[in-house]
Amino acid sequence: MATKIVMMLLGLSLILAVACGGAPAAPETTAAPAVEPTAAPVESATSQPTATLQVAAPPTDVEVNPGKLTIMEGDLGNERFDWLWGTGAGSRTYSRIVHGYLISIDSRRTELVPGIASDWSLSADGLTWTFTIRRGVKWHDGSELTAQDVLWTFQHDFGPQAPEYASQTTALKLAGLTDEIKLTEPDKVSLTTKVPVTEMADNLSEGCNNCIMSVLPKRAKVHDLEEEAAYDSNPIGAGIMRLVSHVPAYVMSFERFDDFYYQPANGFPEDKRVNFQSLDLFLVPEESSRAAAIRAGEADIATASLGVKQQVEAGGGRLVFVQEGNVIEVMWVNCQQPQYRCQDKRVRQALDYAIDKELIRDRLYSPEIFNVKGWGPVTPSTIGYTPELDPRPFDPDKARQLLAEAGYKTPTYPSGKEFGKLILVTPPSSPLPYTVEGAQLVADFWKRELGLDVELNVIDSTGITKKRDAGDLNDQVYWYPNEARIDTTSFINRRYGSTPAEYFPVLHVDQEVRALVVEAVGILDPDERAAAYKKLFPRLREEAYELTVGYANTPWAVGPRILTWEPYPLVAHPSALHTITLK
Repeated sequence: MATKIVMMLLGLSLILAVACGGAPAAPETTAAPAVEPTAAPVESATSQPTATLQVAAPPTDVEVNPGKLTIMEGDLGNERFDWLWGTGAGSRTYSRIVHGYLISIDSRRTELVPGIASDWSLSADGLTWTFTIRRGVKWHDGSELTAQDVLWTFQHDFGPQAPEYASQTTALKLAGLTDEIKLTEPDKVSLTTKVPVTEMADNLSEGCNNCIMSVLPKRAKVHDLEEEAAYDSNPIGAGIMRLVSHVPAYVMSFERFDDFYYQPANGFPEDKRVNFQSLDLFLVPEESSRAAAIRAGEADIATASLGVKQQVEAGGGRLVFVQEGNVIEVMWVNCQQPQYRCQDKRVRQALDYAIDKELIRDRLYSPEIFNVKGWGPVTPSTIGYTPELDPRPFDPDKARQLLAEAGYKTPTYPSGKEFGKLILVTPPSSPLPYTVEGAQLVADFWKRELGLDVELNVIDSTGITKKRDAGDLNDQVYWYPNEARIDTTSFINRRYGSTPAEYFPVLHVDQEVRALVVEAVGILDPDERAAAYKKLFPRLREEAYELTVGYANTPWAVGPRILTWEPYPLVAHPSALHTITLK
C-alpha cells in the first residue's frame, strides 16, 4: 500500500573554474559503529504503509535540448555539498541537483514513492525503520550505490558522534534519538530510534523542504575535516546532474547525468532526468540585476518579487508561483525562565493582535502571493490543518487590554510598569523578498499600537543560529520565512515536545503542552495522527509562542526560453527540473 500523505510547496570575471572528477577513495577503516548483518528482516507493522510503484510503461526516447538552463539566486549559503553543513536557502537548489534521495515524491507531491530505496517499513513498536536499497543506482563517477553507502550516510548524519559537528537542527535532534544503525541484510539498512519518529520517511524524502537528507558516498571516516573539504571540491552524488565546475560566490556549473536512476528503463513510471544538457547556477544578490538578466535573455529562472513583474514581462517572460512555498513565522525565543516577559501568554497574544497581517500582504506583496492563513509551519496543505489555525485579526484595542492585564504600560494604561526594549531579529536575505521590510512593519505596529520601544536587528542566518544557541536571543522575537511542509511533526516535536536537556532552545516549559505533543507525535497510524493534529494544533496556537501571520506563494521570474515548468507545491527552491522544456 502506497505511503500516503495528505493533499495539499554577472558582473564578476570568471577566474579559474575548479574541475570536478574522480571517485571517492574506497574506505579501508571506519569510525562508525561495527556493522553485523542479522539473519532476518525487521517485522513490519501493518498500520504503517510500505511504498510501491506501478509497473512503468516501456522506455521511450527522450529528446534532450543541447542548450543550457541558467538560474540566478540571491543566496547560495555557504556552498557546501554535505547537508549537515549547508546553510542558506540556495543550498536546497544545488543539493537537490547533485544528490539523490532514499524516497522520492510523485509529480503532484501528494505521495511518497520509492527512490533509492525500493521500499521501506516501520516495525510494530514504531522504533525501527527498514529500507531496502535499490540495485543499479549509479554515482556520478559510474560506480554503484550500495546499502553500505546508505549505512555510512546514516552513521555520518545520526550516529552518536554527529552532535559534535552537525549544525542542522534536524540532524542534531535525530542523533539524540538514534539507538542503533545496522545492515540487516545485504540490501537492507535499519535505523532504530529510542522513541517513535513517525515522520522519518518524510524527513528522508526528496520532498522534505528543509532536511536535504541525501545519500552520500561512503568515506573512510564518518567525520574527517580533510575528507570533507575534499568532498566539497568534488561532490560525487546520485542526482539529476553532475557538478563540473565551481567558482565560489559566483557560479556552479552542472551537466546532465544520463544514468540518473529515476527513469522508465529502471521500472519507474516517469522519467525525472532533465531535458537539457547543462545548467549554470549563479549567485546574483541584487533583484534588479536578476530581473534585468531575465529581460535580456541572460537568465531563464530567477528569484523575484511582484516588483519586477512588469520588467520581466517586458522581455517576454512571466512569473511562476510555487503554491505555499514559504510560511512567515514570528517566534519568541526561549520563554523558559519566569523573568522573561514572554512567560506571560497575555504578552504573547497582545503582540499578535497588534500586527496588521492584511496590511503586510497589501503593502509588500499581494493576495496573489501572500495569504493570511495557517499557523507557524502549518499551511492549508499540511497534515492537521484546520481553519481554526488562521491568524488572529488585527485588534489593537484587545492588544492593549491584554498587555495592560499583564501589568505593562500602554498608551491607554499609563500607570503600568515599563516593558523595556523589545528586540526583533531578522535575516537580511531569504527565499521570500522583503523579509527585512516585513520585520520593519511589525516593529512599527508594536511601536504605534502598544507604545513599545522596539529595536530591529538584521543578522545573517548563521549569526542568528549562533546567538540563539548561546542564549543571546532569549526573550527576543525573530521574524523569518521558513519552508512549508506537508508533515510538520519534526517542527512541532522539536519546538513543543522537547525538554531543555533534549534540545535548546525550546519554546516553553509547560508540561501539559509537552505531554499533549508527545502523545500526538507518537501515534503510528497516519490517519489517526492527522486527526490528533487537528485537535493539537489549535491548542498550540492558543499559546502564541509563534505569532500567526500567513504563508506565501513563492514567485519565480521565468524567461521566454522556458516553454513548460511545473514546480512542486510547498517547495521554496526551483524543483521538478525534469518538467522544464526549453525552446
